[in-house]
Amino acid sequence: MIRITALLLVLHLAAPVTAADGRADEGPRIRVAIYRGSPALKLKTSARIFALEVKTGKKYLLLENAAYDIKAAGDDIQVAGQQLASPIKLLASDGTERIRLGGKFYKGDILIRAVAGGKLDIIEYLPLEDYLYGVLPAEMSPDWPLEALKAQAVASRTYALKYINPARDYDVTDGSEMQVYNGTSKINARIIEAVTSTRGEVLKYKGKLITAFFHACCGGHTASAKSAWGQDVIKPLYGVPDPFCSGSRHYRWEFYAPAADLLKFIQTRGSTALKIKGVRVYKKDRSGRASSLRFTTDRGVKDVQVTELRKYLGNYEFRSTFITRISPVKGGYEFAGRGWGHGVGMCQEGAKYMALKGRPYKKILRHYYPGVAITDYD
Repeated sequence: MIRITALLLVLHLAAPVTAADGRADEGPRIRVAIYRGSPALKLKTSARIFALEVKTGKKYLLLENAAYDIKAAGDDIQVAGQQLASPIKLLASDGTERIRLGGKFYKGDILIRAVAGGKLDIIEYLPLEDYLYGVLPAEMSPDWPLEALKAQAVASRTYALKYINPARDYDVTDGSEMQVYNGTSKINARIIEAVTSTRGEVLKYKGKLITAFFHACCGGHTASAKSAWGQDVIKPLYGVPDPFCSGSRHYRWEFYAPAADLLKFIQTRGSTALKIKGVRVYKKDRSGRASSLRFTTDRGVKDVQVTELRKYLGNYEFRSTFITRISPVKGGYEFAGRGWGHGVGMCQEGAKYMALKGRPYKKILRHYYPGVAITDYD
C-alpha cells in the first residue's frame, strides 16, 4: 500500500468527470451518513478517484491503491497535507468498489464536510437499490431462505424511501437507530437476487408509504407503533398474532438485574427510595407487552415506563418489553420474557420460519403489515 504524503495533483479536464450522479435507470438515490463527528479518518483507494471541491469545481487526483489521512482544518478539509475547501466529494469514473473507510468498502460517491468542533461528517451518495445490497446482509443472515430475504428487501426499501428528504443534510444513518448498512461487505448472489427480483417494490397503505419497521423476534405477537413509541397507529402497524417464531432461539430470554441498578434507575426518575421491596408489571398493551412497571419501595410506589428501564439497563440483555415473569432472587430480580427488539412490524425470525414452510415473500409481508399494497415506488 502506498502512503501519499505529497500534494495532490490538480486536474484541468476538458470533459467532466464521470460519476454516479443520477442516471435515469438507477431510480431514487439516497444519502447515508456513514460517519458523524469524526475527528479524522484514513481513506484507502482501490481505483483512481477524484476529490472535487464542491464550491470551486476544482478536481484533484487520488491515486489507486493508496492511503490518505483526512482531517478537518478549521472550515476546510486537509487531505495528505493539501488544504481543500469544504465540502469535498470523492468521485470515480467506474462503478467498482474503491474506497475503504474503517475496514468497510463503499461503492457510492463520498461527501466529506467539515463541521463544528473540528470534526468531519462523511456521507455516501448512491442508488437506493445499491444501498439495499449493504443493508440486507447486515439486517438478515444471507443464508436465510430467499423468500425471507425478499421480504426484508421490500421492507428495507420502503423504510429507506420514507426517509429520503432533500431538505436535510442526509437521509439515513448506517446504524441500528434506523437500519444497519455496512457498505459492500458480505454481498453474495442471494442478496443480489433478493434485491433485484423485488426491484422497486414498496409497501403502501391508502396510497402512502408506510414506515416499514422490523425487528428480530416478536415472541408470539407483534406490537403496535402506538404502544412502542406513542405514534399514531395505522392498520399495517397495529400488531398481529405470530405463531411462526416460536422455534427461534430468541423466542425466550432471562435477564438478571441487580437491586442496586434498579434503585439507581428509579432515583434518576425522581424517587427518593433507599430500598426496593418489590417489582411487578403494572400495565400491558394489547400484544401482552409490559408498558409500565410498579416498584414498591420504602418510600411508597414508583411507576416507570418499561422502555426507559430497558434503555437504561441495555437493550442487548434486556431483550424486549414482552415480560412474562419478574422474580426476586439474591441481590436483585430476574426478568423473563419473549422476543427481541421493539416488536413493531415484521418479525424477522417469523419471516424466516414462514419462508421455510413455503410461504412466498408477498404473503409474509401481508401477514406482518396487514392491509398494505405491494406496488412500485413510482
